[in-house]
Amino acid sequence: MSQLNADKCFIFTDTETSGLDINFSQIIQVGSVVTDESLVVENEHNLSCNLLPWIIPSPEALLVHKKVDCLGNDENTHYEMMTNLRNDWIEWSKNKNPIYVTYNGHRFDEELFRRQFYWCLLPQYITNTSGATRLDLMFTFQIVANFFADKMPIPIDEEGKVSMKLTDWAEANEVSAVNAHDAVADCYLMIHLARIIQDKAKPALHSSIIGSSKGGNLNILQSEPFAMLSEVVRRKKFTYPVTFCGQNSKMPNEVAVVDLYYDPDQLDEMTDSELLEQMGSSGSAIIKLRINKSLPIINSMNVPSLQDYLDIPFSQLEERAHKIKNNTRLQLRISELLSNNQTTYPPPKYVEQSVYSGFASSEDELWMERFHESPWNERSKLIDGFEDSRYRELAERLIWTNSMETADDKTKTKYKNFVKQRTHESGPWLSLDKALEKTQNLLIDAEGERKEILQALENRLNSLK
Repeated sequence: MSQLNADKCFIFTDTETSGLDINFSQIIQVGSVVTDESLVVENEHNLSCNLLPWIIPSPEALLVHKKVDCLGNDENTHYEMMTNLRNDWIEWSKNKNPIYVTYNGHRFDEELFRRQFYWCLLPQYITNTSGATRLDLMFTFQIVANFFADKMPIPIDEEGKVSMKLTDWAEANEVSAVNAHDAVADCYLMIHLARIIQDKAKPALHSSIIGSSKGGNLNILQSEPFAMLSEVVRRKKFTYPVTFCGQNSKMPNEVAVVDLYYDPDQLDEMTDSELLEQMGSSGSAIIKLRINKSLPIINSMNVPSLQDYLDIPFSQLEERAHKIKNNTRLQLRISELLSNNQTTYPPPKYVEQSVYSGFASSEDELWMERFHESPWNERSKLIDGFEDSRYRELAERLIWTNSMETADDKTKTKYKNFVKQRTHESGPWLSLDKALEKTQNLLIDAEGERKEILQALENRLNSLK
């Protein structure tokens, strides 16, 4: 249950990983820093682990973050790291409503957290449950870049294009980025930049905090007189005056807004098929948005010198927004079109891809708790107790990597076959041969630290052959 009267805290968090595929890459380092509501640091952790035996790291990723200890010299297993991560987050936010802050995290880090809590048979939803909300600071930067560029330095090149790299924003604002691409260091970059935004462009951060929840995003999109959607796409800035015009009844996280540069009377006269053609991403008359993630939106009244960003007079936009809000027939039509025209996807082939293939039953949730509370030498006996085949497979993998000495010969043979398949056969994951080829090509011109990292990786990959 949400702690309605609890204080807030911010948990800034970042990951370093074995690659960029959210389904088959592994987190190898997590940094988290918790602050109070005033962005004063209260605690932090720096967690890391070894690679799982069937995960082949990308040489490009290793060269970026330089975490070579994951190749076999780290003291912690992946299971230990993810368990400690969850325990720390829960402890830090005890009696508080945490706002989990990432940078580009709703596309990447958040998805990794969910999948790898799931791999470890831990509750996968933590950043948006029990009073917790989540904020992707990258979208706050988009609001700042569009509407507050005269309030704080923005990383803009000679062509007037905006960089959305965290390190470029740090450099533009004279925040040291010496240890960038370390998870803890990147958390502190986010904190320092959030403090600058709080000081110089407060409405942008305030809007993002409101929008860290579904209800908050919906409130902004439905606010009077209208909202402003601000984006940075391919380094170019775009702004749109918008107002809410419908919600998907089958998938309530999906809503639609009207771009108020389009005449609502013309939209009202369209057939359903014509309206459907107008639905899409930014640039369409009707823009589809997901309110369960951060959005670069702000109430128009919180934009300084608003008319400077509008292509037509404010009064005309206000009138159009009023028409949309009072046209319940049009809103109903758009809602029904959203609900009846959903994209269908093929069923997942691998267990890593099935994180969203249904919630655990209450029986399986209880069985997970028993699994975690039991000694490792007893856990292999609990595998068949899971109703869902996904959890049986994941429990088996946990036994393989944390208590192989308790496994029988049949289990050991199954493990060896699985590792061989994942490392040597082609699939959506990075294979051993492909990684080795990339590493050896990069080694040709490598010098200094880069050469040492690649040699360490080459030794690891050769040992797996």
